[in-house]
Amino acid sequence: MLKRDGRVVFWRWRRNPLRRSSDIAEAWIAVAAAAVLLLVVPVVGVVTAGAGERSALDRAQGLHRTAARLVEDAPATPTRFSGLADGQVPAAVRWRVPDGSSRTGVTSVPAGGKAGSSTTVWLDGAGRLRAAPPTPAQARSQGAALGAATGAGVCVLVAGMWWAVRVRLAARQRAQWDLAWEEFDSSRGHRHA
Repeated sequence: MLKRDGRVVFWRWRRNPLRRSSDIAEAWIAVAAAAVLLLVVPVVGVVTAGAGERSALDRAQGLHRTAARLVEDAPATPTRFSGLADGQVPAAVRWRVPDGSSRTGVTSVPAGGKAGSSTTVWLDGAGRLRAAPPTPAQARSQGAALGAATGAGVCVLVAGMWWAVRVRLAARQRAQWDLAWEEFDSSRGHRHA
């Protein structure tokens, strides 16, 4: 038996006439929760991060860059609500597809571009505009963020389940103690109204 701060560590496993089966169950549930937190959560986080990174990189499959020309002047400053990357604004562009025809659409371009200036756009296999795929560094950071969020979610789930089980066990223990006290009192001749 180890002692820490005057308390006995691992008291739930030692022999004691007051130890209940719920004490042992609570101890094993705590061990299981700790094992999940220490072993499963990191694995889930790493696997999810890898899958998120691969998914981000897979978005680049089938996309290719091509030159386009601005149809109109691009706004000089991005709006707060454009939802685009820093320094990018939506603007109309024209580009040529492999069959030689030209198409027009709206995509994100650097702020302040003048009509007729060249820019780079990303197209899918059908020649439609697509958002620029993430760089490998961006894919890694997106995967890491996804992995961290998933790991944190699993931690919250495990901690919540552990807490719910403890609350349920505590209620059961209180009921057992109440019953034991009633039996003790009735054996001594006390009656409850």
